[in-house]
Amino acid sequence: MTDWVPGTVANVTHWTNNLFSLTINADIEPFVAGQYTNLALEIDGERHGQPYSILSAPGEQPLEFFFYTQLEGDLSRRLSQLQPGDTVWVDRQPAGSLTLSNVADTATLCLMATGTGVAPFVSMLQTDEIWTRFKTVILVYAARVQADFQYQALFDRLKAKYPGRFALVPFISREKVLGALPGHIPDSLRSGELERHIGLVLDPDNSHVMLCGNPGMVKDAASVLEGRGFAVNTPTKRGQLSYESYW
Repeated sequence: MTDWVPGTVANVTHWTNNLFSLTINADIEPFVAGQYTNLALEIDGERHGQPYSILSAPGEQPLEFFFYTQLEGDLSRRLSQLQPGDTVWVDRQPAGSLTLSNVADTATLCLMATGTGVAPFVSMLQTDEIWTRFKTVILVYAARVQADFQYQALFDRLKAKYPGRFALVPFISREKVLGALPGHIPDSLRSGELERHIGLVLDPDNSHVMLCGNPGMVKDAASVLEGRGFAVNTPTKRGQLSYESYW
């Protein structure tokens, strides 16, 4: 049973008409980077909740979440209308297995995300663990248009802090943007374009890939990678491919 605690909105940032971030002060249990929790609002006398990945680093307050209202439905749209000081119900106990705790140490960690699916990876990138366990970290981040591509300032700081160890690969599917790859992540894996771009071959012997976001991307990218020898990572059997479906 969900253990709801009241949270207080600290800030709402509207990036575009559909894309926004919400920060909430809430007394929840400690979480691991990559986990999610449920957020809920009282609507017509009933509490309606939905899981959202936590974007902020473990131990930080307020908690930060990233939303795209066009895809995520009525609750996200109502959350976008909140103001600082408003109340949101938050599940006290975070959950989710898309974390580094069951990932074996390896040379390269490649994080592949679409849209707001980047949230768990942004949380990971802000931890010390990811930089002590992996030599190279690659974030492959796909958005429809450039305006949907967010948290660039954080990525720039990471590039400066970890020179030669952090690579950002933006994909923009509906606009031509200098420096961004066109099209979609699974197609670029099939063609080899992604690996040519980063100058590194993703191999199960020295790489681990994590996927989050659009279920079509996750399914197709996983299929390509499994065809190349990547095995799905589970709590009982370690592989080189991790993903978790929220939609």
